[in-house]
Amino acid sequence: MPADLSPTAEPMLWFVACPPLVEPLLAEELTALGAVSVKTGYAGVLAGGDLAFACRVLLWSRLASRLTLQLVQGYGKDQAELARLLEGVDWSTHIRPDGSFRVRFSGRNDDIGNTRFGAQWVKDRIVDQFRRRGGRRPDISEHPDVVVSVNLYSGKASIGVELSSGGLHARGYRDPEQHYALHENLAAAILVRAGWPALLQAHRQARADTRTDTNTGPAAVLTLFEPQCGTGVFLIEGALMAYDIAPGLLRGSTVASRWPGHDAGLWEALLQEARQRREAGLAQAGSVRFLGADTDARALAVAQADWDLLGLPGGVWGTTLLPAAQAQGLVVTRLAFGKEDTAARVRPRYAASGQALAALPSGFRGALFAPMEAPLAMTDLFYSRTYRVMNGRQESQLWTLDTLKQKQRPTVWISEDFANRLRKNLRRLKPFLKRQETNAYRIYDADIPEFALAVDRYGDWLHVQEYAAPASIDPKLAHQRLEQALLTLPEVLDVDPQHIVLKERKRQRGPEQYQKQGEARNLTVFEHGVKFRVNLTEYLDTGLFLDHRPMRHWVQQHSKGRTVLNLFCYTGAVSVHAAMGGAQRVDSVDMSQTYLDWAQANFRLNGFRPSPYTWRFIRANAVEWLAGCRGRYQLIFLDPPTFSNSRRMQDVFDVQRDHVALIDDAMRVLEPDGVLVFSNNFRRFKIDPVLEQRYELQDFHKPSIPEDFQRDPNIHRCWLIRHPGLA
Repeated sequence: MPADLSPTAEPMLWFVACPPLVEPLLAEELTALGAVSVKTGYAGVLAGGDLAFACRVLLWSRLASRLTLQLVQGYGKDQAELARLLEGVDWSTHIRPDGSFRVRFSGRNDDIGNTRFGAQWVKDRIVDQFRRRGGRRPDISEHPDVVVSVNLYSGKASIGVELSSGGLHARGYRDPEQHYALHENLAAAILVRAGWPALLQAHRQARADTRTDTNTGPAAVLTLFEPQCGTGVFLIEGALMAYDIAPGLLRGSTVASRWPGHDAGLWEALLQEARQRREAGLAQAGSVRFLGADTDARALAVAQADWDLLGLPGGVWGTTLLPAAQAQGLVVTRLAFGKEDTAARVRPRYAASGQALAALPSGFRGALFAPMEAPLAMTDLFYSRTYRVMNGRQESQLWTLDTLKQKQRPTVWISEDFANRLRKNLRRLKPFLKRQETNAYRIYDADIPEFALAVDRYGDWLHVQEYAAPASIDPKLAHQRLEQALLTLPEVLDVDPQHIVLKERKRQRGPEQYQKQGEARNLTVFEHGVKFRVNLTEYLDTGLFLDHRPMRHWVQQHSKGRTVLNLFCYTGAVSVHAAMGGAQRVDSVDMSQTYLDWAQANFRLNGFRPSPYTWRFIRANAVEWLAGCRGRYQLIFLDPPTFSNSRRMQDVFDVQRDHVALIDDAMRVLEPDGVLVFSNNFRRFKIDPVLEQRYELQDFHKPSIPEDFQRDPNIHRCWLIRHPGLA
């Protein structure tokens, strides 16, 4: 064995891979296994330790996916730099000349554009080193003695050798030819998050303190229960923890035994220790019980076969199982949410699951695992903590529950009148929505006086604005109507109740400005081929005025080859439509940097990169900027606020009082054949007759009101204004 690989040598650097978001748990596990240093990264932990530490990881880690000895790190932005790093490694100390290897390559640099070419190129460099030294060269194999790992990222390279023979997630009890929805190490991580190891430790301590070894009652037994166990991965991983069984015992030859640095004596000593711990753990088998239930007989048969293969005691399997009345422990369940599922479809199933869990003995804690889009709130259970989990490429969620209690059922129920009006509106809007090509629209606007709400849909979310009730309305009755509406909306519109954001239209201050019922930041919606980022929770407005949809589409249709100016541009929705319509240049002016940043994000979302030559974003008082503007534009969109007293403005702007001067300034920079689109939402607005004497005004009000806003035609006013003789 080379001296620098001995168990007593200076600590080596190891990269221990794991599923994303498991890194903090893995760092704790590696510290317990003897790491002298740990540093978390993406999907893994960089750990310092000797060879004995590495062998313990291979044998005992429940969370790791792979173990790689880091040989060299440095710059690798091209083939020359990467070749120097590879040449700096004496590969004969890691690959036997009569052995085999393969290369696992990830990333790219200036010269290497794909992983397949990269792996072949690295293989050739290693083989060349053996040839130059005049010796035998190793073979390339799909089942090699050693895997060489090369990772490129941001111009830097990391080179190492993997000591794990295959993935460490594979314990050895599953059929390697079958596909499973959940890897063993991720199941173990979920159990750790759910507190199973802590429950085991507390249970053992309680038994030791009270000397209850001879007590066979339900309270003396800790239970892990999985009511939809499938092939039993949670139960098996939980049993391995309970009986102190090392996962590496099950895989056979875990370590790359033909790696030149392998210490057979060290490995055998650790194996012997693990066998002894297994025997001691199994001797305490009577204190832990595992219940697995499933209606799928074939899955149950696989679970039982794997359980028996491992020789595990304490397992009970069946189609209908429940813990004893005085039992205590942990229940883990997976809730399915398929591609065809919707919130309305899974509501009965999730509610039934919540009721079943709440009926378990009071000594149980819980863990719910499901895809991220699954509406776990429909179980009506109180969660203690939530975690994001990456199951392969699928983003999932984990709820941990310290107690299994359901929320109190509401005392009010859905309103059939409100539900029927929602359905009627949806039928009326169906052909309109097909024409408009949008997923952001108004569904309801105080159609029934008792339900004084505006309901807008933004993709899978609802934005609900409650109109302030008149003083003559009993506040309790108004609140009851609101509760009815919030119960009715998910049922009729098929949305997750957590995807409803409620705001009240009245003057409020501070944190009372509106109530949050969900977190809806950075949602993406679309209309007429354009995408927009909206935010339903953090601002009074969402970032997209739905009633302006026809005006935005008109701008898109009339922007080709034109120079466009968008004053008071807000989040730049009109500007993006102009760019999408083929505008030659678009200038967007607003006083708010927040809105200008938002506008640029909308441009990038649609594939347009902000540029000082094509798409300009100008932070300025639009009134003052326009007065001093010397440019010329062929299309101007002007939608000023009704009033504005921003801290950046010295004077208060009043659209009724100031619109003549504002329009005159806009017409001054409008090309002779150009069009000014003037709009505002002041309900009592009257355009000054003097403008009709100076310019050609076309009342564009009716075409500018979309069908989903027909109940409120005064929501805005709009004119197309041209120079005389060009209307």
